[in-house]
Amino acid sequence: MKNTIKDILKFFLPYYSLFLRYLKTKVGNTSYLRYLKFKLFGNKVYWYYHKNCTIAHPRKIYVGKNCLIGRPGCYIQGAGTVYIGDYVQFGPNVGVLSTNHDLYDQTKYRNASIKIGDYSWVGMNSVVTAGVELGTRTIVAAGSVVTKSFPKGFCVIGGTPAKLIKQLDENKFTPWREEEEWYGYLTQEEFEKNKNKYLDVFP
Repeated sequence: MKNTIKDILKFFLPYYSLFLRYLKTKVGNTSYLRYLKFKLFGNKVYWYYHKNCTIAHPRKIYVGKNCLIGRPGCYIQGAGTVYIGDYVQFGPNVGVLSTNHDLYDQTKYRNASIKIGDYSWVGMNSVVTAGVELGTRTIVAAGSVVTKSFPKGFCVIGGTPAKLIKQLDENKFTPWREEEEWYGYLTQEEFEKNKNKYLDVFP
């Protein structure tokens, strides 16, 4: 019996240690099996995403610390490059489209980078189109289509196309920090050491 218990512990110990680490990442309702796949077999995407989230051109998508963007139904397309800052959150069914069809020939594409600043929030069913820059703490109301930039940030935008709804008082905003900072599944040390493994275009 003792040998059997030892054998069982030896078999599950690596998975148990990974499970403890998974809990520290505060992934929430994301599948633990996806985390195991990332750690044990390798994955092109270093940040966590729901099984119903679609990601295109992941090597051109930079995601900062402690973000939650891979929600159910999201479509994040990085052909034109996408930069997402720290502590950014998306609602479900958000689209981020860094390329678009040419107006006169839909077989051609026009790439343009997207930048979403730190502490921003993009509400459910919203779309951010190619070439848009959103500054720090930009809140996108649910159901919006963002076609132009709001680089100064600290604002609420919404509508189709999105317009300024409210300017926020920057002095009232208090940035928060987590006890542990993670780039998706990676610690800061791991990310700096291995980022070339996951990213093509960011320093």
